[in-house]
Amino acid sequence: MRRKYLLCISIIIFSVMILPGCSRKEKGRFYSDEYNFSIVFPKHWQIQQQEMGAVVVALSPEEGMSDDFRENVAITVEEVSGDSTLDKYFELSQKNLKSYSKDYRLLYKNNTWLARKPAMILGFTYTMSGLKLKVLQYYCLNNNKVYVITCTALSHTFDRYEETFLKIVRSFRLEK
Repeated sequence: MRRKYLLCISIIIFSVMILPGCSRKEKGRFYSDEYNFSIVFPKHWQIQQQEMGAVVVALSPEEGMSDDFRENVAITVEEVSGDSTLDKYFELSQKNLKSYSKDYRLLYKNNTWLARKPAMILGFTYTMSGLKLKVLQYYCLNNNKVYVITCTALSHTFDRYEETFLKIVRSFRLEK
């Protein structure tokens, strides 16, 4: 009897100590184990990993033969030095955006929260390959990594996608 009791106690202790470390992944949520984040994209969006420097890109469904741009959400993660701040990262990003994009115009920049961390949100427009684009972008700094979520649509279709973009961004979680 005492032996069964000790076995039960051992199993309980093992379960309490080990099982919380085993994470259950939610169905429908994209996980990046390498960069320790997760996010939910709309069910019918196409997911591409490691495309054009992004960890993941989610593309809206094509809207017919004349659809010349697929709205998208891209997540990039960049290692930064220990003394980096969101403001420093923003300044560097602004220089890069202005240098590679035509007609770049910053619409707004505000402080916010993302995944329970201080973050920065900005909106801007620019022209690429003859297309006028509007972008909603979030920067979040965690453990010397800047997580950048970029939501892009044509300027004239952005309002249709804005709520979807915000829902995607609100689902972003840092996993560690």
